[in-house]
Amino acid sequence: MTDSSYGSDVLAPKDFDPWPDRQVHLEWGVTGAALAAERGDAVAVVDVLSFSTTMSIACARDFSCLVYSGAEIAGLGGPEAAGVRLGARPLSKKRSTAPGTVSLSPASILRAEPGQRVLFTSLNGAAVVSAAAAAPAVVVAGPRNATAAAAVLAGQLDDGLARRVTVIACGEQWSSVSPGTGGVRPGVEDWLGAGLVCRELRALGLVLSTEARIAADAWATPDDLRECVSARELVAAGFTEDVDLALAVDADATVPVREAGDPSGRLFVGRPKSS
Repeated sequence: MTDSSYGSDVLAPKDFDPWPDRQVHLEWGVTGAALAAERGDAVAVVDVLSFSTTMSIACARDFSCLVYSGAEIAGLGGPEAAGVRLGARPLSKKRSTAPGTVSLSPASILRAEPGQRVLFTSLNGAAVVSAAAAAPAVVVAGPRNATAAAAVLAGQLDDGLARRVTVIACGEQWSSVSPGTGGVRPGVEDWLGAGLVCRELRALGLVLSTEARIAADAWATPDDLRECVSARELVAAGFTEDVDLALAVDADATVPVREAGDPSGRLFVGRPKSS
């Protein structure tokens, strides 16, 4: 029998809020996104390899991106049925695709016809977008659009959409490196990618939480990430170009921003940093 009272004397009082009174905070995964949305924060979703990168390139190429979690798409009858219902082209289930077909591979988006309406999903980034559905504003950020994303997020605070930004490092599935293993592991690429966004927000004069500050200070160079587990995994599978695209800092001047007023609440379009 487990004693549920063990350690209960260290629990914080009910009125304790772990979110700090700062303009920028950093948290992890689906739970962090849901809690940030509950607090009324603007949410920045960072899933470097590869959701954030793929979305950044897509919106830079005038795609309209509808983002749903895998569970939500299953509830809509699967990718094809969901695509018909939403009037959007679903991503290929396979990352490696023929030219003109779109998948979660950033390179596939780079070679596809611009201006498409596409249904996006992923194990981590799209799940975090879904968890952040109640947030007043959601953007998709990463190294590829860090400076532009920071400018858009700062503008959202200036416009009164929120009083704080929570940057979410999405993390990675353990099953990607250990098949059959459940759960989500921290991903250094997402933590450092989130740190770069936090660093750019600090450069604009915003005050960082301890978590955001430590991540911001940890960022040094994108080359630090070329040997991380997720990058090596992609290279081993033949997707070196996807890693190169993900680590091209500030290659995109537009940011995937959730479109206000869209009835789906999941439409992301590209916005320049001046917006």
